Amino acid sequence: MHNQLIPDQSIPLNAHFTASAVIIAQGQILLIHHKRIGAWLPPGGHLDEGELPHQACLREVLEETGVECQIVADAVPDTGDLEAFILPAPLVMHRVLAHENGSPVIHMDIAYLCRPLLELSGELPRPAASDEVWGARWVELSALPRLQLAKNVTEIVQLAVDRLARFSDL
Repeated sequence: MHNQLIPDQSIPLNAHFTASAVIIAQGQILLIHHKRIGAWLPPGGHLDEGELPHQACLREVLEETGVECQIVADAVPDTGDLEAFILPAPLVMHRVLAHENGSPVIHMDIAYLCRPLLELSGELPRPAASDEVWGARWVELSALPRLQLAKNVTEIVQLAVDRLARFSDL
């Protein structure tokens, strides 16, 4: 991967922060088919008032798919300070132009690498779609090129696969 200049590095005032979860297990990824976007992407959504990004990530996955997961990240030190503390590191942050209520808006998405809390049997938990999505399902990583994916999904999944290769216990 190489660094390149990004054409517009500013964050407009109408930007919204979102959080998403790239959940990979057993060679599959959990995706949702979003009603408004009309494409497959990792579960996620807007941060609620006062919510931290990693909390929003886990909440959105549960709301959109019914699947419980945990964030895969290096341990963070406890500062012992409620006013200055360290959050789990995301996999990546990315900027996407979205349309909400007929108006363009920038989503500054904080994507976390996650894994499902597996059932005792070791099987992947069965997702259940919510009202926000057309469907939620586990997809073989090799099948991604055959799906209509939202912007940046291919690149983010590759980052996740590369990161997972460094975590030998997964």
